[in-house]
Amino acid sequence: MSHTRFEVTFTGHIESYRPIWRKNMLLLLLTAGFAFPWTMVGKQRYFYQHTHVAGAPLDFDANPWKMFWGNVIGTLILNAIYYGISLTGPYQMVGVGAMQILTAALLPIFLHGFLEFQLMHTSWRGQRLRLAATPKDAFKAMGLPTLLYIVGGVLAVWSVIAGMGAERGLSHGLAALAAAVLSIALPWLYVQYKRYQHRFAVLGDWRNEQGQDLHRRDATQMTLRTGALALLCLMLVILPLVWGLSNWVGLDWATVTRLKQTEHSAESTRLALVLVPGLFLGIVMMMALPYPYLSVRLQNRLWSNTAHQQIHFKSTVPEGELIKLTLRNWLLIACTLGWYYPQAAISETQLRMRSVSVWIKP
Repeated sequence: MSHTRFEVTFTGHIESYRPIWRKNMLLLLLTAGFAFPWTMVGKQRYFYQHTHVAGAPLDFDANPWKMFWGNVIGTLILNAIYYGISLTGPYQMVGVGAMQILTAALLPIFLHGFLEFQLMHTSWRGQRLRLAATPKDAFKAMGLPTLLYIVGGVLAVWSVIAGMGAERGLSHGLAALAAAVLSIALPWLYVQYKRYQHRFAVLGDWRNEQGQDLHRRDATQMTLRTGALALLCLMLVILPLVWGLSNWVGLDWATVTRLKQTEHSAESTRLALVLVPGLFLGIVMMMALPYPYLSVRLQNRLWSNTAHQQIHFKSTVPEGELIKLTLRNWLLIACTLGWYYPQAAISETQLRMRSVSVWIKP
């Protein structure tokens, strides 16, 4: 029997989503972030229930209370560990560094758990999704980019330490190397995570039967191109902003060196006035150009290679149109201080979903 083609449709509208977004933002502000599980579940449920695959909507039924208590327990354990490290006296900085490296090394397990939780609470036509993989599979898929990510973080810390020690040349060299390493590590980790998701996600007893989801050469090309875009954004936009803000607030190498002293409130304020806008602009730039490019390439390649004998997909999201839309969205989000975000989320989801179709055998 031949397969029947269906469009994937998204029926969400800004008029129905903006009140949900406003309520979520208010909850986060009033609870200092503790209501995040409820806001996340509410957003996911709205977008899932308005996404129809072959005429049937998706559903998301996670329990926010379980997420809340999981977050509370995890926070208590981490705070207890860091409190114990603070009692080690002269070795506390070594302990904090070792704890940060250990946490980063466990990133594949965290991503595995997040994906497993998301899939097990997602369903379609009464069939629940699941993850047919173990943490060992996660380490095999994401271990190397995680290691490179750790190396980039260590180089960034050494750059700061060298700057506080007035070693300007060494600090600049380490900072440039850290930026290059992280520009490769983060997209590589994202590519491996999405490949892991499509390889091991299961709907009922349907599992992806494609032999090769994405060739290693193609994955490497995507990673390197995204890293080059990230470095270009860094050099052309973020570094000039940081340099201009540093001159404006009077942040120089002598100020950075004084950060080693016990009392440095004025220096810390100057550093914050530079770092906070720089980090915000960095996130906006990465989400506006490198991330859309990588995500649309992966969506088209991975979904078009996700197939079972009963069902298979095809994704043809126009790359140029999505990148233009994302650039415009993030510009408007920045200009409106976040107020435009609901419209941006709806418009991007509509473009992505109307470019996906599914073939199902009756």
